[in-house]
Amino acid sequence: MSDHEQQPAPGRGKILDALARAERKVFTRPAPKSAKAQVKFLLTRAKGSTKALAERLGVSRRTVERYRAGTLTTPQKRLQTALVEETESEWQPQVRAQARE
Repeated sequence: MSDHEQQPAPGRGKILDALARAERKVFTRPAPKSAKAQVKFLLTRAKGSTKALAERLGVSRRTVERYRAGTLTTPQKRLQTALVEETESEWQPQVRAQARE
């Protein structure tokens, strides 16, 4: 196998991520911006399970409850990144799927 065979194109993952972000922005309403709104939205997707959402975000169950109640408002960078990624991945998947067709 030579070097030019079976080698993924450099930066291909970044390009696909950028295309996915662009698609989310074009075909959907704006996703929730505040941490409280993001947590509330993700809890609806997790069927109200704070335990399941806490595991997805990598935080404690109590932390999720504090954001839902509004006691905590500014997440640390790691949690903010997780909230944004999870919210955008769950935000209006049916609308995006229909737009692709």
